[in-house]
Amino acid sequence: MLPHTRTGLPQPLEVGDELVVTDQDGEFHGATVVAVGGDGVDPEYHLRIGARLPVDLAAQRMTDADLEPENISVHDVVDLLGELRNMLRHTDMT
Repeated sequence: MLPHTRTGLPQPLEVGDELVVTDQDGEFHGATVVAVGGDGVDPEYHLRIGARLPVDLAAQRMTDADLEPENISVHDVVDLLGELRNMLRHTDMT
């Protein structure tokens, strides 16, 4: 769970929003907001953490510029790898 006040973002996030987060080691990861909760004053976001992103891919995702077509496929592959990792982690827990 991530409180909105820790995001540094001016606007609240919504379910389906994609973002870049850092872990405790300073590594970048793609993430998607899967639920929003909280008390209404400070929303809390439940995130699905995706694949680790190299610095250059994280920087591309954090800019407002459209991705060049050749980079879109790289991002798609990274996202698929993150989904696969989450699926494998989930099956290991059951």
